[in-house]
Amino acid sequence: MNQEPPGRPAWKRLASGLRRNVTRLATPIDRIVRGTSDPLLPPAHLRIYYYGTWDPEAFARASEIRTELITRGLRPEHRLLDIGCGIGNIAIGLKDYLRGGYDGLDIHPEAIDWCQRTLTPQYPSFRFHRADVASRAYNPNGRVPASEYRFPFPDRSFDFIFLASVFTHMMPDEVERYVREISRLLAPGGRCVESYFLLNDETRPGVAAGRSFMSFDVPHPSGVCVLHDAFVPEAAVAFEEGFVRRIHDAAGLRIEDVRRGRWWTGERHDQDVVTAALNEHA
Repeated sequence: MNQEPPGRPAWKRLASGLRRNVTRLATPIDRIVRGTSDPLLPPAHLRIYYYGTWDPEAFARASEIRTELITRGLRPEHRLLDIGCGIGNIAIGLKDYLRGGYDGLDIHPEAIDWCQRTLTPQYPSFRFHRADVASRAYNPNGRVPASEYRFPFPDRSFDFIFLASVFTHMMPDEVERYVREISRLLAPGGRCVESYFLLNDETRPGVAAGRSFMSFDVPHPSGVCVLHDAFVPEAAVAFEEGFVRRIHDAAGLRIEDVRRGRWWTGERHDQDVVTAALNEHA
């Protein structure tokens, strides 16, 4: 599904390749064990890739994020852009709620292919698009640098834009580019919800003491973020909150709320969630 990033130690590349090949066996085994399959449940090897387990409950829990989106302003008539849509967990969670339309974007061709074949025929207003964006961690042969990517939609196309665990895997210039694109794509009154690992006076001590659920001890030359892995910088990235606020302000986006996650105390996957709105005259 994706190739190994250059520069990674050979033994890690080999182990990762073997793991992917073994993981693919999970799909036929899962079909045998569970019998008749839920047609909206992605193949087991894709569930393992995205959630670390083939347990259907993990995918079901991921689909429940609709509640948070609704509390942050998503309405049935909105048109939603889901950047980093993966295997369609948000789309499935919103299929009986969202009337305005949904566009999902992801760099993984197999995930997008499954969504296009399985979800769009049943829900035609839910569309999925492959973004061939370069990422050393997830798409090393990508055609377009993320720092230059232009989303394939006209200005002011969306009322709501969502990015779950996307900026946690991008470099500063790439995040800045995406934030400018988000500003271009949002309609007047539109909102964006994004997740981060944010560094501030509260979280830095926990990170420095090694209490965060993954380590962030590799400095980045920009000074605005720290990395988990020196060989694969996009594996996980924590950003200075001041940087995140500056780039939003420069793009004409006003940060309205930050739900503080507990990732820095050791809780897995509990990221900070930023809600931003398009300024009236942006």
